[in-house]
Amino acid sequence: MTIQEPYQAGPLPRDLLHALREGGYDVSALAPAPESDTDLPSAAPVAGPQQASHLLCAVYQATGDPAIGLWLGSRMQPDLLGLAGLPAMAGPSLGTALRRIARYQRLMSGDRIELRRQGDEAWVCICPSEPEAPDARPRIDMELCSLLAFGRQFTSKPLHPLRVSLRIGQPDWHRRYTEAFDCPVRFGEPEDAIVFGRRDLALRLMARARSGPSTPSATHEPRPSAASLDDVRAALQQLAGERALSLAAVARHLDVSERTLQRRLMAAGTGFRALCEEARRDLAGRYLTEGAMSLGEIAFRLGFDDANSFFRAFRRWTGMTPGDYRRAAAHPPA
Repeated sequence: MTIQEPYQAGPLPRDLLHALREGGYDVSALAPAPESDTDLPSAAPVAGPQQASHLLCAVYQATGDPAIGLWLGSRMQPDLLGLAGLPAMAGPSLGTALRRIARYQRLMSGDRIELRRQGDEAWVCICPSEPEAPDARPRIDMELCSLLAFGRQFTSKPLHPLRVSLRIGQPDWHRRYTEAFDCPVRFGEPEDAIVFGRRDLALRLMARARSGPSTPSATHEPRPSAASLDDVRAALQQLAGERALSLAAVARHLDVSERTLQRRLMAAGTGFRALCEEARRDLAGRYLTEGAMSLGEIAFRLGFDDANSFFRAFRRWTGMTPGDYRRAAAHPPA
């Protein structure tokens, strides 16, 4: 089937396009079809959830398949989770990964992800920004399926939800939901959610998922025990995206004890909190100067809960708003 709906949403979600091609969909109207996957530039920008959602809307309108979101979501790769993809894969457990993805979604416009614990159950809920939009159902299906696909790909044990809860009434294609989630599916419920056992959130992520850019690999050479102030600053820049950045985390990263690290900072006449602020301030200036990253994306990379918190911190650091800083950097005075 040829997709003729125009798609102009920025960077193309490569893995999603691959899945469409494998499913027999002609995506030539959305992107030039390379002769092979290797023809795609490896350094091309990674698309995020909003780009995937725009593409989904075009696909849904062109195919008319009400269950297209299930098909696509089960084939999506972590890089379609946007900036949350790598931090999620680097997390120690499924629960940590889901919380990082949820925090990223809160900072971006669009649907939100909420995690709740109810007794022995862990609920992962999708809260749509526009629940009555024409493409809301396939988009929610895609988001639920992609979260489950992430968990199944990166946990070391089989992952089977207790059930899936959906707001829609039971449709004619209801069996496709059961096939996609491989668990009981309840229709006409108050929320759209995957319900896991509480213990599922403690499942460890496989080693290949944890070897992100800020996580030393299993074969790394031990760091020298003497950590200089420059080492501490470098570690803080690598770990700045952690919401609860702590002295203990930096000490582990540098392979020194907390007491040793504390002594080094005192000897240098500085403190941990001051260095954290310095690292985040420097990174914020770099992100605002070098690219077109949104404030929400920058806030996520710096470990803030929302863009407003980042806005207030940046104004405290520099006396300028992020927007004013970006404009001044783009048009320096003669």
